[in-house]
Amino acid sequence: MPESVSLAKILRDEDVLLGSPVETKAALLADAADRIGRSTGVAADIVLKALADREKLGSTAIGHGIAIPHAAIDDLTTPAAIMFRPARPIEFEAADSSRVDLVFVVVWPSDKRSGLLATLGQLCRALRAKTVQQDVRSASSGAEVRHILEDAYGQTAARPPDT
Repeated sequence: MPESVSLAKILRDEDVLLGSPVETKAALLADAADRIGRSTGVAADIVLKALADREKLGSTAIGHGIAIPHAAIDDLTTPAAIMFRPARPIEFEAADSSRVDLVFVVVWPSDKRSGLLATLGQLCRALRAKTVQQDVRSASSGAEVRHILEDAYGQTAARPPDT
């Protein structure tokens, strides 16, 4: 897989959970770990531990109601992701104190960690655009979310990282 990959290429329609009933950060991470475990064959407890360990370093909430929990996992062979749009915003210990209503959980093979960092950077650049945030918040399907992210990736790939 290339260094930086659009999240839209990793997410499957069924990995986009709109109106998810999760009510806490812990419940969201556990649900994500379970789903990623089933889709990748890596035990859910390994995925959950990796995500929880990363959160212990500091919240992965990036502000504006968005969080991107992520981890590199030894036994993982291919990247995986789950996107949650909770029915109600949840507390995620964001630096801006905002509750989170868009959560992109990304896991990556440990031996390809540079791909994780590049993909996270690309996702963060795409999510800086208020229009992208609004479009994802109002999307009605997984396919629509993936299309929004793919379009945003095309726009951010065409300009330097810090613009």
